[in-house]
Amino acid sequence: MTVDLDEALRLVRTAGAAMALPVETVELGDADGRVLAADVVARTRLPVTDTSAMDGWAVAGRGPWHIDGFVRMGEPPGELSAGEARVVTTGGAVPTGTTAVLRSERGRARDGVLTDEPATVLVPGADVRRAGETVRVGAVVASKGARVTPAVVAASAATGTDAFEVVARPRVAVVLVGDEFVLRGVPAPGQVRDALGIALPDLLRNGGAVVVTVEHVADDPDALRRAIDRGGVDVVFTAAATGHGACDHLLGALEAASAHVVFRGVAMRPGHPTLLARRPDGVPVLGLPGNPFAAIVALTVLGLPLLAEALGTPAPRRRRRVAAEALDPGVGGVRVIPVSEEDDGVRAIRQGPSVVSGAVHADHLAFVPASGVAADGPLDVVDLPWRR
Repeated sequence: MTVDLDEALRLVRTAGAAMALPVETVELGDADGRVLAADVVARTRLPVTDTSAMDGWAVAGRGPWHIDGFVRMGEPPGELSAGEARVVTTGGAVPTGTTAVLRSERGRARDGVLTDEPATVLVPGADVRRAGETVRVGAVVASKGARVTPAVVAASAATGTDAFEVVARPRVAVVLVGDEFVLRGVPAPGQVRDALGIALPDLLRNGGAVVVTVEHVADDPDALRRAIDRGGVDVVFTAAATGHGACDHLLGALEAASAHVVFRGVAMRPGHPTLLARRPDGVPVLGLPGNPFAAIVALTVLGLPLLAEALGTPAPRRRRRVAAEALDPGVGGVRVIPVSEEDDGVRAIRQGPSVVSGAVHADHLAFVPASGVAADGPLDVVDLPWRR
């Protein structure tokens, strides 16, 4: 049941799309990082009225002009008649009848009379921002599927939006399998420090999920079955027990839970033992390898696209880079390696599947095909989640 990487990606996206998450309404101040469930449409035009693009004077007709006070920010600007001028500031509304704005550095005010510099050519409409020239009523400010950023919040607020319709965050259960893990301190011989119990939930939250529970389960089939059968969640991520060893009980636990195994194994290394299944209630179960770096690779390459598809937002996309050095082919499919961005291209960082230290200094994961990559050859990469 091993599949190639492209097929695995298609299958996890299909699983994500089938999750059908509900829609929620959230205030602008609580929406950072959420995914829009509908377009944000401008309720007002920008500028709302004609405004000044510079500090200076709003003038009507030809000069010289009689200075008739100033426009107070936030108040109606009034009207101007020919031969009149009024002081305005950048962004302030200009009075009805304004011909142009004369910049402060190009005018001279004396005894209530404004004149322009001799070399000034005052074109009608100069330095006046017309109402609606930036945004019109009904224009799409941010599109469905976009993540809410401070820029989206600012643009939406400016055009009259008070709340967003967003996709509900997927509720996730994380199940870490193994008798050998210790949660604190230095592990004794035969023990292993848990490297994923904090890292995986953080990565899942970064991908838009709500982590409902993080459960450590012993190498026991019944305990594992109960953990993956947890209710009240939209997706289950497990780590370890995906292989073929005597203590790898995930497949048996899935069978005991009447789950359908979609694939078992992906033609990439690390991450080869990754497994995807579907519970009878439709909840997907993505089984990640137990080796820490392999688990992070599988979560980045397959788990985060599953969440993105569920949320209706674009998955992290692959980008083309140049290899600064020759990269040897892998065995058994695509080789996934951490790389750093250098002036002459990307360079590999030594990294085994069981540790993550090399990835600390990496910018991307690179996909080395079975044929390898020559120096200066093209190479596809995806950003590591913490580098975005």
